[in-house]
Amino acid sequence: MTDHVNATEGPCGRVGCARLCTQEGLSAARAAHYPRMLARARRIVGDPHLAEEAVQEALVRAWRSCAAFDPAGGPLGNWLVVVTRNAAIDMVKARTRRLPVASQQDHGDRVHDGGSGVDLVLLRAELVDALAAIGHQHREALVEVILRDRPYDAVASDLGVPAGTLRTRVHYGLRALRDALTEQHAA
Repeated sequence: MTDHVNATEGPCGRVGCARLCTQEGLSAARAAHYPRMLARARRIVGDPHLAEEAVQEALVRAWRSCAAFDPAGGPLGNWLVVVTRNAAIDMVKARTRRLPVASQQDHGDRVHDGGSGVDLVLLRAELVDALAAIGHQHREALVEVILRDRPYDAVASDLGVPAGTLRTRVHYGLRALRDALTEQHAA
């Protein structure tokens, strides 16, 4: 696929449509521009697997906003690289907001380290007690977002609340959890 865009109206209803709103058009754009998009994502995120996720997210964003592409603004490839850049930056920001989940290998190393298995059981018991001490809505928000590492939008949708409300619940839930753990250690 070349960066030349048809001057007729496309399936999305826009003249100059890049045809990203069709399976064939999106596939052709991916085939033509994937290496360049992946290279840009890798420079931003560093991790090759995360870079591939960023490219896939960029393609989804491009498909959703096909009508936003303006051929007068530049070639399709450049637009896709910008969309990829934004998706990669968003992924990096999301990863830095939350601590990474410990890998299974790290988890296994701690258990075999003399006596740490007992410590892990005690820590889990403290966490369970502290979670039981906070309100249901806060506990549910913390378990889904923090412990299960699910995105805010998905959890908010499942709970039937706006994402902002969920963020507030997580914030106050963490505060209540910290207070509960502080009380446990003081006792």
